[in-house]
Amino acid sequence: MKAIIRTINGNKPDSPLERRAIGQGNFLAAVLPLVLAMGLLWWPFGGAHKVIMTAASTVPSAKGTVYVSHDQNKNTKVDMKVHYLAHPSALTPVESVYVVWIQANGHSPKNEGELRVDNNLNGEFKAPSPYKQFTIFVTAEKSVQVRAPEGQQVLTATVAE
Repeated sequence: MKAIIRTINGNKPDSPLERRAIGQGNFLAAVLPLVLAMGLLWWPFGGAHKVIMTAASTVPSAKGTVYVSHDQNKNTKVDMKVHYLAHPSALTPVESVYVVWIQANGHSPKNEGELRVDNNLNGEFKAPSPYKQFTIFVTAEKSVQVRAPEGQQVLTATVAE
């Protein structure tokens, strides 16, 4: 038995090419949602290397992940996401801000800026870095302008690509 293929207007396709195009349309309609879903899942971290951060005993429920990728100039792009990180004012001793530091081997730690935590105890921090291998860590500090880490370290990870 042969299956009869009909076009949108109800007529039988005239050529093998038309029949093939109709079949490809069905295939595309079936596969396109899957391709889009995969793209949306991959897009935020496309090609990024994932490094899990270690939480200090003072913030045992804190979770942190660093996603590392590269830009067109071969610089390292850092995207840190944290969850369940208590506000610095809830720590003992009480602090004002969280500061993100990047330290390459043989170099002093560099203050990269403030990590803000929202009311749901989540935060995100993004920064470029010229280093391929480094330690990234978060400290609780009295001020974001500190030149060297003084407060307690709450999260840390070593990035080595």
